[in-house]
Amino acid sequence: MTQSNRNSTLGAGRWRLAKLICWFLVAMLVNGVVVALSAQSQGAHQYQLGPNDVVRIQVFGEEDLTVESKVGGDGIINFPLVGAIPIAGKTVKELQEYLADRLAEGYVRSPKVTVLLVRYRNFYVHGEVKTPGGYPYEAGLTVQKAISLAGGFTEKAETRKIAATRVLGDRAGTVILGMEAPIQPDDILAVGPIQKIFVSGEVRTPGRYSYEPGLTIQKALSMAGGLTERADPSGIKLTRFKEAGVETEVGALETLVLPDDILTVEGPSQRQKFYISGEVRTPGQYFYQPGLTIQKALTMASGFTDKADKAEVKVTRFKGNTVETMLLEADAVVMPDDLLVVVQAKKIYVNGEVKSSGAFHFEKGLTVHKAITMAGGFTDKAAKTSTKVLRSIDGQERSVEIALDAPVLPEDIIVVPQRFF
Repeated sequence: MTQSNRNSTLGAGRWRLAKLICWFLVAMLVNGVVVALSAQSQGAHQYQLGPNDVVRIQVFGEEDLTVESKVGGDGIINFPLVGAIPIAGKTVKELQEYLADRLAEGYVRSPKVTVLLVRYRNFYVHGEVKTPGGYPYEAGLTVQKAISLAGGFTEKAETRKIAATRVLGDRAGTVILGMEAPIQPDDILAVGPIQKIFVSGEVRTPGRYSYEPGLTIQKALSMAGGLTERADPSGIKLTRFKEAGVETEVGALETLVLPDDILTVEGPSQRQKFYISGEVRTPGQYFYQPGLTIQKALTMASGFTDKADKAEVKVTRFKGNTVETMLLEADAVVMPDDLLVVVQAKKIYVNGEVKSSGAFHFEKGLTVHKAITMAGGFTDKAAKTSTKVLRSIDGQERSVEIALDAPVLPEDIIVVPQRFF
């Protein structure tokens, strides 16, 4: 064989090998796509459709019956020939079978219907995340990924427990989810602030500290740097807020501490003192002076934090063996050993079709319309007359329609749905 023939044969062999490799790679790629589409289709068949989902319906050989539509707030879409189709609660497979049966009733002979889920409806995240709001749901979405879509946690976030509110019919239930738990469309995830305790008096670093289960007074004092040389170890007072009122007692080192508890370590009584805790920039103990007002006392503690309820300052006053708690005005006079507590402002939440969804300070006389204004107002897609509120009623969260001029209650979640015309 000549050199020329040998080169020609070798070239042809290389070409056949390259062609074989190309066909192999194409086959692998197609197989991978089919597997991926099959898995996606299988997940979609388990998913129950609802308002705001977008579906695409095709009937083989009937181009006029191809429809892509968003499911309305009433769970219905309109389809040629058939009219109004109830979709809410059906899976993709159930919808295909339903449409095939309807079309076979004298409209299309042996219809072959295909339904594709084009886009899921939203879920919502509010509270201590960097970008609260609504986000499109996707199959397999977990709490961790949902928080990432909302920009991640803020520095004040409680990352161990995430509350999810789910609406089922006219009822709403709240469950606590872990980071790997799956979420569902229309879920409202609430990321709360870290629970805290407060330590004041004769400790080296008075202030607020993160609460953790199993925390004792001894460990809380260690977190605050331990006792000062002037501290009286037998004079550790534990103040706890309960539904029936405020209770203060002498605490033992092994006593368990609860969220929002206030520990006060007493010192020598050469000079009278008062204490400030809660939402102030520098909580702790301060020397009492005659004629001192609430307003001046708060100034000594560097003023309110951004989360403070400036309208309410609770004062716990010891009178012998009794404790009295009262709300005092800014010009009221402080007494020795008073404990001033600035509580966190109550909040309401606005989600859905508003320009800036999130948490807002509650104030007396607040209406639904004013709350929506605080959230930047309605978007162009808002169904203004279908606004709902999630509210705790008799210990259960319920979803109720509410007028725009109706009053808002603390912890209400206002949801503005999307209109469909």
